[in-house]
Parts: sequence; structure tokens; C-alpha cells
Amino acid sequence: MSDLLHRATEQFLACCVRAPRYRVAWLVGPAQRSSKSLLAQELCTRNNWAYLDYTLTPGYFDRLAPVVDRYQPHELVAEIRRWCAECAHPVLVLDELDALLATWDRAQRHVWAGQTARLQFLACGLVIVSHFFDQGTLMPLLPDRDPRYCLDLSGDLG
Repeated sequence: MSDLLHRATEQFLACCVRAPRYRVAWLVGPAQRSSKSLLAQELCTRNNWAYLDYTLTPGYFDRLAPVVDRYQPHELVAEIRRWCAECAHPVLVLDELDALLATWDRAQRHVWAGQTARLQFLACGLVIVSHFFDQGTLMPLLPDRDPRYCLDLSGDLG
């Protein structure tokens, strides 16, 4: 994992810290056995980044229970902007978001991913961890279709 950790650190530093305008990167791979969450947590520990488990951290997914059927992509985009503005770390890693994304259809997920991928001038970098997307799906949505904004672990299964 150390080679992958080093590669991910360099890739996300370039996209999320050094990039002046678009600072959103994606860590994607299959739902099982891709070690996305483990890698995300290691990145945060190693680099002093913030880690947010959207499903298990109180005050996030749990507060949506009464309205989750009406929650829309633009609302999550606004929340992400706020979380980044409040983040005291250089990068916020947002993991376990798939519980919410699973309540949306493919078109809503696509709209959300397109809006999120092109968020500009965030107060901190952002790494989205998800199994709903892969590099091929995200490529048209990424700034300048730049593959550096997406680390796909599909080929790195152990």
C-alpha cells in the first residue's frame, strides 16, 4: 500500500492543494475490496487532512432521514461548499457518501458529480470517495477532462 499511498498523496496534492481554481479530486473503485476507505484514512493521517465519514459521523446523513426522499443534488453541493469553508485542514476527504447517492437515480448522481467536479475556489481541497463512479464516467465532468483529478482503484485490487 505504501506505493499507492505515495502516488495518491502526490496526485491529490497536485489537484487539491496546488491547483488554484478546481480543487476537487475523486477516489473511486468497486464497492468491495478496493480499500478506498482505508487509503482515504491513511492519506488523512499521513498528511493532516480532515476525514469525514458522512454515514457514521453524527449530524450528517442521520439528519436527512426525514427528508432524504426530497434531498436534491444542488443541496448537497451547497453543503459541501459550507463544509470546505469550515474546514481547518488543507484537504477534506469525504467518504461514505454513497449511502446518500444510493437514494438518487443515475441522472441525479450525474448532475451532482458534474456540479461537484467543477466547484471553484474552495477554501480547502476536496477528495470524494465513491464506488458509484469510475474514471470513464467522471472524465467528461472533470476540469479539462484531466485524469489527474481521479484516482481509480479498479485495477489495484488486492
